[in-house]
Amino acid sequence: MSAATTVLLDADTVAGWRRPSPSIDQLHQAVEDLVREHPGVDVAVVADPSLKWALSETDQERFEEDIVRRAVVCAPAGTRDGHDAWIAAVALAAGSDGRRVVVVTDRALADLPIARLRRVGDRFSFDLDGASPVSAGAARGSGSSRRRRGRR
Repeated sequence: MSAATTVLLDADTVAGWRRPSPSIDQLHQAVEDLVREHPGVDVAVVADPSLKWALSETDQERFEEDIVRRAVVCAPAGTRDGHDAWIAAVALAAGSDGRRVVVVTDRALADLPIARLRRVGDRFSFDLDGASPVSAGAARGSGSSRRRRGRR
């Protein structure tokens, strides 16, 4: 993997990957494993702000701390065309200087290289070299407009 690679890690996907509810510990572990597996890449963790409400109370506080430390960047409220379009815009901006941008997400984002995430033993593994773009037609038909409800 080239040193000129930026990985956009979708916090919603990774924190909730194969879990009944998302976990900040899982998100942090995945980031550590990604950096260990691919030390030359830049990692940016991006999130839909609604992720906070799917987290436990303790994890909500830790999520806020991650935002303050700029370890996680959330889509601004009222983002045009939602979280998916925001990730695509971030990817476009990150690649504007010729960097390779790879996205780790379970969303179908048109024309962006999507890397597979898997678990190998007790570690996450990221297939950045095998990342491949999703066609615009497949992305439109994905219906990936999921929303989480806040607790009341």
